[in-house]
Amino acid sequence: MQKIFLVILILIAACTHSPLPVNETSIPQLTVSPSSSFVTLGPTTTPQPSSTPTATLQPLLTPTSWPFPEPAGCQKPEEDYTIISVNGVLLNQRTYSMLVHASEIYQGEIDILGYAITQGSYTHQVEASFGTHAGGGAVDLSVMRKGTYTILWQEIPPLIDALRVAGFAAWLRDLDELYPGSPIHIHAVAIGDRDLSPAAVQQLTGDYGYFRGFSGLPPGYGGPSLDRHGGPILCQWMIEAGYRDLQPTPTPDPVGDQLDCHKCQVK
Repeated sequence: MQKIFLVILILIAACTHSPLPVNETSIPQLTVSPSSSFVTLGPTTTPQPSSTPTATLQPLLTPTSWPFPEPAGCQKPEEDYTIISVNGVLLNQRTYSMLVHASEIYQGEIDILGYAITQGSYTHQVEASFGTHAGGGAVDLSVMRKGTYTILWQEIPPLIDALRVAGFAAWLRDLDELYPGSPIHIHAVAIGDRDLSPAAVQQLTGDYGYFRGFSGLPPGYGGPSLDRHGGPILCQWMIEAGYRDLQPTPTPDPVGDQLDCHKCQVK
């Protein structure tokens, strides 16, 4: 019995001795590379790496169709021709939406969404407009302070600029400019309106039109005369609709250039 007990003690001692030291350099090192994340899919679907599509950015304006950046605020108008009444005159929703956008750009005293609207579209009652208000897209705006005859001269340039960026051909019609006693106002024609009258179309692209650098006034009404407000503003959507800057390219004057150069060289 003592021999059996002795044998058991020897076996227990053999099982509990310290393990041999391990040489860590002998263990192969595992290099972990970054991997794509995975989307958790259904049990019968093979997991696929998730990926976020990277949009290929294309220039809005290509050198072949539009060599210069378009003005800030350019926005293609909605094509909604529902006829509405604003301040007692008729406009289509497209024209009114363009006025809303122009108002956001302008942010001045003249309320072009309210009292300032004096003439609208779809009317033959404005004889002095020579038919430009007979279709859609035409609107006249007062430039006077509400309830007074005070002309807000400082408001006119930024308002015309805002109207043009919003998509209107817009000009100031000064006192007596159309006929003796004609009121001062801004006349605007919505570019690209499908309901434009023939006369309004002429104000855009005709011989005395906006895109040719003129005032939109035909002979007999003070025209043709040059645009006092700096020429047309073009947005990409206008170009896509077929409009272009139709102003003639200035012809160089070699003799004048030589004279100018000679003057520059004179000490």
